[in-house]
Amino acid sequence: MARSRLGIGIIGTGWVAGAHAANFLQIDGCRIVAVCSRRRSRAAQFLAGHSIEDAGAYDDLDAFLAHDGLDVVVICTPHPNHPAETIASARAGKHIVIEKPVALNRTDLNSMVRAVRKAKVLTSVCFELRWIGLFRNIKAMMAQKLIGNVYYGECSYYHGVGPWYGQYGWNIKKDMAGDALLTAGCHALDGLIWLMGSRVTEVAAFSNTSPKNPLKYEYDPNSVAILKFDNGSIGKVSTSIECRQPYLFPVLLQGDKGTIWNDQISTISWPGLRKESWASVPTDLPDSGDVADHPYLGQLQYFVDCIRTGKRPHNDLEDAAHTHEVIFAINEAIKTRKNVRVRK
Repeated sequence: MARSRLGIGIIGTGWVAGAHAANFLQIDGCRIVAVCSRRRSRAAQFLAGHSIEDAGAYDDLDAFLAHDGLDVVVICTPHPNHPAETIASARAGKHIVIEKPVALNRTDLNSMVRAVRKAKVLTSVCFELRWIGLFRNIKAMMAQKLIGNVYYGECSYYHGVGPWYGQYGWNIKKDMAGDALLTAGCHALDGLIWLMGSRVTEVAAFSNTSPKNPLKYEYDPNSVAILKFDNGSIGKVSTSIECRQPYLFPVLLQGDKGTIWNDQISTISWPGLRKESWASVPTDLPDSGDVADHPYLGQLQYFVDCIRTGKRPHNDLEDAAHTHEVIFAINEAIKTRKNVRVRK
């Protein structure tokens, strides 16, 4: 970039936007220069709440994108808004951070990918669990082949979203949330694909709602999918957002030399390890749905580094498009009760 400091602009002033602002304020060489909301007063209030001075408050997207010194746009708005805001930001030549899900349907997803490709800007999709300690440790273990060749993996997302949860009101609506995987379980799906290091080629899936649908979801809040990967391995992803339990995000990977279960490993690669025991590897776990606990800092610092070096981020829109295509295939499998091939 021509400037030594990157100008950051945030679209949205809610809970997630606040987490992004707090983390960008910790990154050297970054400055929040503009915020856009449906009401300019909300944008101004957001800036004041984060003690951000000399920044623009906007209620018009085009004016926001024209702000002098804006380099990176962070999209933290309701799910249905992400496609139009991404496309406009790309056309304005801005690098983009996009909250998940990036789109609720394939048509919007493809339009976003085309716009970003044409603009040749960099993107970062918020599958931030790739930066949590557990996932970083597992990737390192896999690189060292500590459990050998992985042939099976599981990753699940269990997080009850009911009246006790701040996002419940809109999260139960199909036109806002999409489905259980798009609004929440995509973290587990992306995590499994990332850890397995292979793309999904085929899926089978089922979904349901608990008896009498007590939380009034407009879509099935529970789903399970079986995945076939292009390297021959298989996996399972399950999601429940109507469960009554503490937040749970279990990870299981099995290889021909051992198994990883969350922050524990059993492997013949360590000859001194007791065969009937697990070796614990203390680390940060994905054990909270609160965005204040999400590892955004690692994701955003990595994106800033990619912008400065011109490196393609591993969590960019092109990569995230595959995770979304798997979700669309899962939804088709649920509807048709048949195995479905994932579009490339």
